Amino acid sequence: MTFPRAQKRIGKVLAVLGLAAAGIVVPATQALAIDGCSNEGLKSGSVDDHEIRYTQSTRYSREFFQARDQWNPLGRVKIAADTGSTINDLHVSDVNKSTVTWSGRWEASAGQDDIYLNGHFLAGYTYPEVRGVISHELGHALRLGHFDNRNALMHCSDNRNVTGPQTADVNKYHSIWG
Repeated sequence: MTFPRAQKRIGKVLAVLGLAAAGIVVPATQALAIDGCSNEGLKSGSVDDHEIRYTQSTRYSREFFQARDQWNPLGRVKIAADTGSTINDLHVSDVNKSTVTWSGRWEASAGQDDIYLNGHFLAGYTYPEVRGVISHELGHALRLGHFDNRNALMHCSDNRNVTGPQTADVNKYHSIWG
């Protein structure tokens, strides 16, 4: 039995060990950024009936609202706060984990999905970089996978060059949602 995620994680660990052996230090203030991600197929996403209803309890609310507002103008999926008459699809919250390699993480579940924002790394990021991490995670909620393109928001590392959806991201969004 193979475990693709475990193999991918082991590959990243070996890559970091290789960097360390070569004398290259990965700063503790930045989430692991290994380039060369593969283009991923569609994610399951958090969209329900062309909308994502969310709740959030994060100190990065301002960045979250701006990230949300970068995706909403694309028009096919509405990202809006949960109300008493809607079903919550996504919860955004903070964690502080130094033992992981990610600054933000979208996770699917049987009920509401989650975006975790890792303050251990984000505390050292600029405001636009934090907004970029959140926009990236919202991209996963919208069923976008990673791109092997540093000029795309959905590039697989925090070393991407952008903080909002770019042409490749918008094209993928429209190929999924019309």
